[in-house]
Amino acid sequence: MLRRLLEMVGWSSPERDGRQFARDARAIIEMVHGQHAADNLRAIAETAKRQIAEVHQRGLDDPAFYRRGVAHLTDLNRAARSRRDYVTWSGITLAIIYIKAEMIGDDGISARNAIDGYFEHWSHVDGPMDGPQIG
Repeated sequence: MLRRLLEMVGWSSPERDGRQFARDARAIIEMVHGQHAADNLRAIAETAKRQIAEVHQRGLDDPAFYRRGVAHLTDLNRAARSRRDYVTWSGITLAIIYIKAEMIGDDGISARNAIDGYFEHWSHVDGPMDGPQIG
């Protein structure tokens, strides 16, 4: 309901959300590159990929069913942050951004591409996510 109100007054839209997700993805990626060693960067990528794959599986590869997955990831993210497990927190944060970007369709492609690029940089982590291609 709040999202609809924000859209009505022009404060939220898929395009705006897509730009924000892209900025968030780039910021997280830059942050982890500045704070973590290579083994942690690989662990972050693996955590993100694992969480994204789980949401895809539970959501039957249909973004209409990803809201529960995002809620679950948000809970996991809070727990990781409270434990000060910043590797897990970073991976789950990237997964949340990726899933939310999938949910808005083509407007989220920049965020997904940024995260897929992060995964590609770590060669042992497969390429783009296996989720649905929207659009």
